Amino acid sequence: MATENYDFVIVGGGTAGLVLANRLTEDSTVTVLVLEAGQDQSSDPRVTTPLLYASLMGSDADWDAVTEPQSALHGKTIRIPYGKILGGSSAINGQVFVPTSKAAVDAWGELGNRGWSWDVLAPYFRKSFTLHCPPPDDPVYDHFHLDYVDADVNGTTGPIDVTFPTDIDNPFPKAWIETMQSLGQKVTNDPFSGEMTGAFTNATSTDPVTHQRSGANTGYLKPARWRNNLTVITGALVYRIILEGSPPEVIATGVQYIHNGEAKTVNAKEEVILSAGVMHSPKILELSGIGDPELLSSLGIPVVVPNKNVGENLQDHPMSGLSFEVRDGEKTLDDLLRQDPVAMERATKQYADSQSGPLATSGILSYAVLPLQGPPPNFLQDASFSSDSCPLSRAQADYHIRLLQNPKEATATFCAQASQGNFGAEAGSTLLQSGFLPGNYFTVAVYILQPLSRGCVHIRSADPSDPVGVDPRYLSHPLDVEVFARHMTYVSTIVSTEPLASLLKPGGRRNAFAPTDPTDVDAMREYIRKTTLSSWHPTSTCSMLPVDQGGVVNERLVVHGTRNLRVVDASVFPITTRGNSMATVYAVAERAADLIKEDLAVRRDL
Repeated sequence: MATENYDFVIVGGGTAGLVLANRLTEDSTVTVLVLEAGQDQSSDPRVTTPLLYASLMGSDADWDAVTEPQSALHGKTIRIPYGKILGGSSAINGQVFVPTSKAAVDAWGELGNRGWSWDVLAPYFRKSFTLHCPPPDDPVYDHFHLDYVDADVNGTTGPIDVTFPTDIDNPFPKAWIETMQSLGQKVTNDPFSGEMTGAFTNATSTDPVTHQRSGANTGYLKPARWRNNLTVITGALVYRIILEGSPPEVIATGVQYIHNGEAKTVNAKEEVILSAGVMHSPKILELSGIGDPELLSSLGIPVVVPNKNVGENLQDHPMSGLSFEVRDGEKTLDDLLRQDPVAMERATKQYADSQSGPLATSGILSYAVLPLQGPPPNFLQDASFSSDSCPLSRAQADYHIRLLQNPKEATATFCAQASQGNFGAEAGSTLLQSGFLPGNYFTVAVYILQPLSRGCVHIRSADPSDPVGVDPRYLSHPLDVEVFARHMTYVSTIVSTEPLASLLKPGGRRNAFAPTDPTDVDAMREYIRKTTLSSWHPTSTCSMLPVDQGGVVNERLVVHGTRNLRVVDASVFPITTRGNSMATVYAVAERAADLIKEDLAVRRDL
């Protein structure tokens, strides 16, 4: 069979890859091939139904990474779901749609990436989505306190539909906002302004009419699928990028992959673009000879571009939380999580009949991004950073401390939902699976936003079918433990404050390992070591930085040492996001599409 030729070969049909597929094929003279390891499951009810995302964890739509034993968490292993499916993680996640902060994106530029700032990226956020907000006279607007929404900073014509919940009979979201307001935590601005703290009802990527998931597959690929210049192949496992030449002039000429058990090769006339995600973009680089020479040589892989930074700088938001039993008669999602047949049948019928009810939302409705409460503690001046070997250590530490000392910048997310969390469960489990308690609960989950702990992702062998080794090194940096424990003690203040306190059962049950005194910082340190899980927001394994600062790609997302190999996904973020990463992936991919088009125009003019 003859080798096929395309202008661009995109490895990974996920959140970022499908943005690029759509935008690059707007030019009818450009041919694009997308290679996706997963399948098209866009009609699967587990994908389309917002609340059923938890049923996708560990399924054939999930790569289902399991970390190395975490030394700071008593040797526990942690599962990190990420999408092995057309649409990537946008097809299996909890759909929370919030941006990173102005401070974070401005820091990307300050770390050596000329042309990256909030002012540059903000238009690309708006380009990626359409916010559907009810008018002020709608009861939904009042119930969910949507007065924070600023139309000027939100998208109005983008491919991803973003909506708010509509169930005004649910008392918990309203109580959450009013409780936080009484504590002085009223939201200060729209999240898409880039500068805000406080509590708000978060938007989700959900269609306002069908109340189905809106993801990269439906928003970006579906409108472009008919184009003759776009080809998408699913079930394609890429195992090598074909590279020619020597650094800094290495050229990516094509890609080798396995499809239906057969090895195939495709040529790329312009560029190869890796959008395989935080775990697999560094994996494919290493399999192709770009990475740490010592590691590659030990596995018999010829070194093409030596770069010890590939797969390093892994960041994730470590998460824990506390669950509290609610008063009798309050409705929660616990019966659905336990897959009670009666509850499932009732909710399924309601969703089928009217696209409403508990299945119509992801369940994650209540959000807050908060600074540390009270003055910065003394440990900020005394903290040692020697435990972190990442080249960004000092710069990252300085950035982190600036945030901790600034009451206008958030360092933790608090998100609440009316169901129990699986904190303290056995190793390898996730927040929403197994080990459920009887009864009904309200949970406040907390994750720190700018952890200093740094991990890595690396291949274990030269066999492309072998899973990567993932070691986030959660809480390995002592400052993370201190910040996390202090944020966690604030949960007690929240649940003890009206009107939320009236929805909880006095003296009610709590989750496993919950400390007797949740305001005790010492007890909370030990609690988070027992209960920390992933928030499913890994980033930064192919960081956009100068090589001597830990970089894998430059400010135009081209891999150092190459001329036409790019990485476009969450792995390029040099500093992780304030909150869930999906909205920022869309924005970065939108900007990347313009960068690629600019460079293509220059080459064609030569």
